[in-house]
Amino acid sequence: MTTLSSQPQPALGPRDQSPPKQPSTAVYEALTAVQNRIAPVWPLKDYVAVNPYLGYATQDFLGARHTLRSVSDVELLMSGDYYRQQFDGGSFSKEDIEAAVDELVAAGVTGSERIDVNQVLAFLAGPQGAVPTADADFTKSGEPNRAVRTLAETYDSHTGSNWSRRVCEAVSQQCASHYDQGQAVWQSGWRELPLYQAWRAAAQHNRTFEILGVRGFRRFVSKLPNQPQDAVAALLSRLGVPEQLWTDFLLCEALATPGWTAWTRRQDRQLEQQGRVDTDLVGLLAMRLAHEVALAEHFDFRVDWDSVVSRHNKLRAEAGQPSGEALLRYALLRACEIAFRKQIVGGLQSRPEAAPRVHDAPALAQMVFCIDVRSERVRRRLEAASSGVETYGFAGFFGLPIEFLELGEQEGSPQVPVLISPKFRVYEELETHDQALIAKTHQRRALVRLMRKTWKGFQASAISAFAFVETAGMLYGLKLIARTLRLNRGRPGRFDGVRRAERDQLAPSLAGLPQQGVGPGEQVDMAESILRGIGIVDNFARLVAFCGHGSQTENNPLKAGLDCGACGGHSGESNARLAAKLLNQPHVRLGLAERGIAVPADTRFVAALHNTTTDKLQFFDLHQLPPSHEDDLQQLQRHADLASQQTAVERLATLPGRGVEDLVRRSLDWSEVRPEWGLAGNAAFIAAPRDLTKRASLDGRVFLHSYDWSRDEGFAVLEQIMTAPLVVANWINMQYYASTVDPVHFGSGNKTVHNVVGQFGVLSGNGGDLMTGLPWQSVHDGAHYQHHPLRLLGMIAAPRAAIEGVLAKHREVSDLVSNGWMQLVAIEDGVYFRYSERQQWEPLSTPAGLEPVA
Repeated sequence: MTTLSSQPQPALGPRDQSPPKQPSTAVYEALTAVQNRIAPVWPLKDYVAVNPYLGYATQDFLGARHTLRSVSDVELLMSGDYYRQQFDGGSFSKEDIEAAVDELVAAGVTGSERIDVNQVLAFLAGPQGAVPTADADFTKSGEPNRAVRTLAETYDSHTGSNWSRRVCEAVSQQCASHYDQGQAVWQSGWRELPLYQAWRAAAQHNRTFEILGVRGFRRFVSKLPNQPQDAVAALLSRLGVPEQLWTDFLLCEALATPGWTAWTRRQDRQLEQQGRVDTDLVGLLAMRLAHEVALAEHFDFRVDWDSVVSRHNKLRAEAGQPSGEALLRYALLRACEIAFRKQIVGGLQSRPEAAPRVHDAPALAQMVFCIDVRSERVRRRLEAASSGVETYGFAGFFGLPIEFLELGEQEGSPQVPVLISPKFRVYEELETHDQALIAKTHQRRALVRLMRKTWKGFQASAISAFAFVETAGMLYGLKLIARTLRLNRGRPGRFDGVRRAERDQLAPSLAGLPQQGVGPGEQVDMAESILRGIGIVDNFARLVAFCGHGSQTENNPLKAGLDCGACGGHSGESNARLAAKLLNQPHVRLGLAERGIAVPADTRFVAALHNTTTDKLQFFDLHQLPPSHEDDLQQLQRHADLASQQTAVERLATLPGRGVEDLVRRSLDWSEVRPEWGLAGNAAFIAAPRDLTKRASLDGRVFLHSYDWSRDEGFAVLEQIMTAPLVVANWINMQYYASTVDPVHFGSGNKTVHNVVGQFGVLSGNGGDLMTGLPWQSVHDGAHYQHHPLRLLGMIAAPRAAIEGVLAKHREVSDLVSNGWMQLVAIEDGVYFRYSERQQWEPLSTPAGLEPVA
């Protein structure tokens, strides 16, 4: 066959008729390498932000970009137009560009020594993509062409066909059917089998690919090996893919359907945690390869692999040499980050001196918030409302590794960061000794939920659906009107079967913990860990409130993404209430006193919830407070109401609306695509005493974790912060970064066309790849970006030697910093030091007119 085209597209030729090779160690190694590159995605009910670049952290930022772009169309940098607009708007300056170039040179970024600020300014002044300089070798605009493409992509590029989309659709339909969690009326008959075996069984009866033109597909599938690893090996050989390309070719296939690839990686991760063999991701790759081999053999073509290898080797040799345009855009990213860093450091250093707190009389209240950036505004407003209120930042699961089961449920929600697993179960119960009432409540709940499930089944049934419309259409129309007019103000299902008079008694219970190995001693351990982690070990206030957070939205499949990430994508209410209940137990307080933490008898722990959509603060279990604390609570409630009002007014500047009442409207409006901005704008993480940040307006962009290194014996708390909350903050930051920089591959598209699939994910429209990441409406308001992609700035007030000790001990954290996935600044003796890519501390210059603050 005559070659159809030259490079950059791989050429086509006669089909390879050589017999398939046997599975080998090389295939296993290639599959393992691909698996290690893929970040998982969680189901809708547990949806959390994930760093999609997780598998590339061992590479430097530009190196990872080169790797990704050699096998896909993924992008890690914003366009020249974006940076041009930011520069024109004053977001960064010429001075910041100069500093950025200097930092790139110091980091040893290849080519950075040959650029200067004038070249960057000329790039900003010229048309997008132009690099105005005479150095042709350095300034070649545009990006190198991909070395590796899927076989369907190659065929499409030569013929103008759309087989890439058809392969994606075929794979997506099988995955949606296989992983369905109760949405589909007709379930797959092979759901009990692993993904690949289920697909192989179903595909032998499915004529879709044959109808599209690939004859004999069912017979072809029937002859494939039964194990996915064997199938991958056989199909690679059948395509004639050279062994040196196996890893990159399989990665290219994986990134062709990034959503389902991430989903299968999540399934494998669950199996790995259970000590079982993982095959779903390998099965997905086998499915894709099978469709492509059948396509190639039906149309009698093959890829000219010699030309692909040549191109691959050339790009690999250029891996450390970014193109001129990419380097300039990278310098502009760095300039934006430097400008933000200067703003934060300047804000911290220019704060007015705080009057030393006198601890003769206890504060009115100490409120412990999640480190979530949305807590920053309300904390600042609370402290401004009353000098008697102190606030702290701590991971919002409050150190309680629980799975929480609502009343009557058999399965619970993991209320922990996704980096860890729950250690024990906590059950929701009615706080009453009336066993008859408890039994009746359980019965009512079971009945209500059974009726709802039956009714939904009646609506969805192929037979009864028409009768439903005829008989209940009018009544359903009234329900739609009520939702449209926002007359439905309840939380659906939250209080099923629970009478209004008993709702305040519904709470997490400590009962059952000893049977799970969490006896009195372990409970004291948890309580001590919580208090030492927060930094409250003395000078307790009369009220100590654990304030979790949650969102309030309607008709939003991605709601969990607005809830507490530290609670696994759920409301932090249960953790806050459990923490308060735990620390109010007499045996826990006695055990704490024996360990040097004396909680005064008149200190009471309470729970609260910050509604991040409306900024309301709600307190729980107040009936358990003694009369002596009623006045304290009323004062705290007044301060909280004022802080909520002021926070809402401040946040209105970022949302269209005329008043605070508009925030409530958004929380109840089922057509609202932007009920709140979530963590858009997040850009920094600060672990330090509150005195350092208290008077700085951080604009809701900073994760704030309380930390006082002078109280941290052995720096155990520092290690915990750097390996858990800091990493979680990086995950969130990178998710927002990726969904903004490359919404096609790492976003979930337009919310208005989302369709829930299988109750675990969303599709855009009625097909295509599983959508992951954030929807466009979460980062953009329709006219302007609401999230500006900056890599996380981590700032820790601690000795540099202690920070270095943690980095040396934990490679996964060190890689994030050394390879440019986040920045790290130490604050020591009032001086700010940047940890460079070359693992050296460099003092940051003090903004003009300021002196270092000790």
